[in-house]
Amino acid sequence: MVVAFMTLRVTLCSVFAVGIGLGLFAIEAQQPAGKAAPKGGVQGRLTFFDRQGKVVRTLGEPGLYRTLTISPDGKRIAFERTDPQTMNRDIWLRDVMSGKETRFTSDPGWEAFPLWSPDGSRIIFTSNRGGAFDLYQKASIGTAAEELFYKSAEGKGPTGWSPDGRFLLFYSIGQPTHVKLLATSGPADRAPVPVVNEQWSSITARFSPDGRWIAYTGNESGTNEVSVRSFDSVTGAIGKPMVVTSGGGRTPLWGADGKEIFYLSQEGMAMAIGFPAGTPKPLFMTPAGVAFWDVTPDGTRFLMPVPEP
Repeated sequence: MVVAFMTLRVTLCSVFAVGIGLGLFAIEAQQPAGKAAPKGGVQGRLTFFDRQGKVVRTLGEPGLYRTLTISPDGKRIAFERTDPQTMNRDIWLRDVMSGKETRFTSDPGWEAFPLWSPDGSRIIFTSNRGGAFDLYQKASIGTAAEELFYKSAEGKGPTGWSPDGRFLLFYSIGQPTHVKLLATSGPADRAPVPVVNEQWSSITARFSPDGRWIAYTGNESGTNEVSVRSFDSVTGAIGKPMVVTSGGGRTPLWGADGKEIFYLSQEGMAMAIGFPAGTPKPLFMTPAGVAFWDVTPDGTRFLMPVPEP
């Protein structure tokens, strides 16, 4: 089926004008698990689109979907879904080809932001089972127990894992939000390093495929734009910001070779821009309410929840 989503166009300008400093994508840490609807959640189905906005494939049953991610080999997806009976929010895994679906978490707390390790063997996620939203890890195959990965007083949502496996990117859940860099080894209470000066808001950061760059959304320029900073994985040094969008940009994703960045405009248009220098190119209008999305490793298909008609 081919679907043209211009009819689903939604004006998000008024929402995003408020800015990421208000934590639009953030889990509300003061909210009891299983109560109010989560921000960024879409009642519908997970759907793959091509670069022209045509539906390639619809996955699974209808549900309330939110954070999601595609495995490094593109064969599996991990996603957050709300149980319609209990309103509990857990992470599920799905094999793209076979359609087999398995529950990944079962704790009564709220589990979200699944993030695959570079080799796909592990998944890190956030959970408020202990009070604050801390990070936990678990093998992506088998029945291994979940382990505490990182604990701190602030809530956090993981969004990027360096290709060499040594560093993690997360953003603090609160108002405003701040992107931070965390070593993947060390004690559970090890200290992270701010990627962006905390006088500014920043969110949803991702490492480039070669690990040399960090793309994120921030308001250092005065408006919410996608910026990129260099990163030295040997020393952990982070470079100065380079703004790559204009007129608003959010939720960046890297293309397969690191020479292209995908992002969402203020209006919800999926955009592509060459990196380090290129002209923004509109791809297609995303469905109403989409805040979280991902791209396949080859950069040809995009996964996001689509509202049911």
